[in-house]
Amino acid sequence: MKALMKGLGIGLALGMILIFAWSFYHSHMLNKPAPEQTPVPAETADTEVSAENSSEDTVPLEDSSSAETTDTEDAEEVPPEPEPAADPVPSEAVLAFAGDVMFSEQYIASYDQNGISAFADPEMLKAMQDADLFMFNEEFPFSLRGEAMEDKQYTFRTDPKYISIFQELGVDLVTVANNHALDFGQDAFCDTLDTLKQAGIPYVGGGYNFAEASAPAIFTLQGQTFAVFAATRVSPSYDWYATDSQPGLFQTYDPSKLNAAIAEASQQYDHVIVFVHWGIERNELPEDYQRSLARDYIDAGADLIVGCHPHVLQGFEYYQGVPVVYSLGNYLFGNRSGETLLLKAHFSDDGALTVRLLPCRRENGILTSMKDPGELYRHLTELSFEASVSENGILTSAGTSVND
Repeated sequence: MKALMKGLGIGLALGMILIFAWSFYHSHMLNKPAPEQTPVPAETADTEVSAENSSEDTVPLEDSSSAETTDTEDAEEVPPEPEPAADPVPSEAVLAFAGDVMFSEQYIASYDQNGISAFADPEMLKAMQDADLFMFNEEFPFSLRGEAMEDKQYTFRTDPKYISIFQELGVDLVTVANNHALDFGQDAFCDTLDTLKQAGIPYVGGGYNFAEASAPAIFTLQGQTFAVFAATRVSPSYDWYATDSQPGLFQTYDPSKLNAAIAEASQQYDHVIVFVHWGIERNELPEDYQRSLARDYIDAGADLIVGCHPHVLQGFEYYQGVPVVYSLGNYLFGNRSGETLLLKAHFSDDGALTVRLLPCRRENGILTSMKDPGELYRHLTELSFEASVSENGILTSAGTSVND
């Protein structure tokens, strides 16, 4: 019995030793770190797994899409290329010019009955009112005072209350430098200046003294600055000219003072415009002195020359790239019918100047847009010097010279 018990004790001891040894070995092997793996390129991983038929104990490779996402997130994000900025569209200032204006008794009577429609149809009214600046020649005084000048064939005068016509037409500036401004003397002329001032309508070419008469009107339109001068080369008397102490007109028989003023203004403003009263009535071609004066103004720094007085349309000319409009004829004058123009000068802020003609007829005194101006354009081209009018009414520097 003792022997049996001794054997069982030895067996039990040996069993415990074996169990302890097995437990130590198993624990040691499970906690042993796995061997370092060499990354497998994504494009070969699928091939290798397929070749081995991917058994259950195959360790799955890292998902290639996951790796690409991680690489993208880790990489520095590059901002997209900015789209090129669009070139700015040049803005433009549109200045409209018309010729001689005088209100006959027929015009006044029609206006009293029909309002502003007695002068222009809706299309022409819109063209005048929509311009950034609209200017014409006021060929009469606003006054009820004074005596008509002796030995003068035609003398004009209008009641100041009809300044409302100017306002309804959309007038922004007038020239008073003409041969009718002092038809009824200096008092009536000063009434004209007062009436225009009270209506808020600037004037050029005349004033209470020489300094005012010779000064330009200054405007800022669509971000561009303009200096507008006016002067006359037609006058019935030397007494009509402004002096330091006398009201009157700015004359350009001797252009030296106007040329000096143009040169000074051209250094201060973007554009200089000269509106001049000159020429011979009813002559379709300009006089030699008109062409000479125009070139003097341009050499001094003018960017556009506009003329009137002949009561008919004259042609155009380009000198040193600057347009000269010799006569815009009658615009609203008496109650006569006939063809005329509203000239529109488009000044772009990139320096370009486009001159467009808006042809119209006076039918029973009412300005009406012309629908068939081709013949008029051809005739004006024939009257022009190195200038022509295109079929859509644009003035260009290419053309046929006449009497050059």
